[in-house]
Amino acid sequence: MAQPTAAVLTISDGVSAGTRADASGDAAQELLDGAGFAVATREVVADERPDIEAALRRLAASHAIVVTTGGTGFGPRDVTPEATKAVLDREAPGLAELMRAAGLAHTPMAALSRGTAGTIGEALVVNLPGSPKGVRESLEAILPVLPHAMELSEGMTGAHPASGPASRPVASAHPHGEHEDDRVEVTAVKVVAGTPPCKVGMRMTIVPGGPASGTLGCSEFDTQAVEAASTAMQGGNATTTVLHHPDGDVEVFVEPHRAPPRVFAVSATDVARAVRRHLEPLGFRVVVVEPRRERVAAGDEPVVASLDGVALSERDAVVLTDHDAPYASAVLAEAARSKAGFVGMMSSRRHVVRHLDAVRALGLPDDQIARIHAPVGLDLGRKDADGIALSIAAGIVADANGADGGWLDR
Repeated sequence: MAQPTAAVLTISDGVSAGTRADASGDAAQELLDGAGFAVATREVVADERPDIEAALRRLAASHAIVVTTGGTGFGPRDVTPEATKAVLDREAPGLAELMRAAGLAHTPMAALSRGTAGTIGEALVVNLPGSPKGVRESLEAILPVLPHAMELSEGMTGAHPASGPASRPVASAHPHGEHEDDRVEVTAVKVVAGTPPCKVGMRMTIVPGGPASGTLGCSEFDTQAVEAASTAMQGGNATTTVLHHPDGDVEVFVEPHRAPPRVFAVSATDVARAVRRHLEPLGFRVVVVEPRRERVAAGDEPVVASLDGVALSERDAVVLTDHDAPYASAVLAEAARSKAGFVGMMSSRRHVVRHLDAVRALGLPDDQIARIHAPVGLDLGRKDADGIALSIAAGIVADANGADGGWLDR
């Protein structure tokens, strides 16, 4: 998931004139960087209301959060709160109260801070004091709640009707092989009748049975969108539908996106690498499983040390590519006990019985042993690493599509 972008606006006659260093802006950037924000812009303006208002509007249009430093006190030139309130769509007094409370724990002078906070469009704007110390105390106080505040500002409504825990991510890169969620994009494309509380272009991202982000403008539309998303995911095809509201109707485009199936290639071998080359262009996500870090080479990523903590599903495949690895039997048994839809082991026919006996000795019952494809792959007549990997990949593709991999003309 991309980092939210941030802008730091220093409001100071001295810094603007070049007679004072921007230590407060530096402190704000340091804290935001450390909290996972991408500080894309640093600007300085003098303590002039028109300049402050113009800068806030411009920065809010292209950043998720805008923090200001300076101009929050009682001096005649301290006009930051007035300028900020003039351009806010909605105030967030709780954030300002939280910052003042944090400052009061260190000095009674914090009661003199008049800084405010709120939203301009989807951007969050926060006034910070003008001293580096005040910046740190105030920003550290609100950093834990900023991500959720920004989600709400952007339209995330947490647990929509028929949705699950809002804390789960809707989509992410999953560098360690975690399963990406199936999701459905619902986008308003046309006002059909009346004046519905939804603008063309408003969007929701919905995980059927899970969380939803975004909004179509009201709970009525959001509830109908969740239902439409579930139907579209079951059908598997993009479609349009009309959502209804007492004030008017809107047509939405409903587009399901299936998460890529995963293949866990156990052991960082040439065969595992070749399996990745064959399968990734077909839409599979291949993750190498290798506890022996000295065996991991450049280009093997993503790599996990084990399957511990990986929630395998019916769409996942686990293939052991080194039957002599010291962990081979344990990993094979673990995979066969799991919900993985495909489990296989690379082996010669001569040694299959020995390997399966080793798995049986670990207490795996015969019905689960029967799930193991060993030797794994289709018979292509090739014995080299790339040819073996091609036969394994072909078997996985055939299984994923409910086919036996036989000749089409027989």
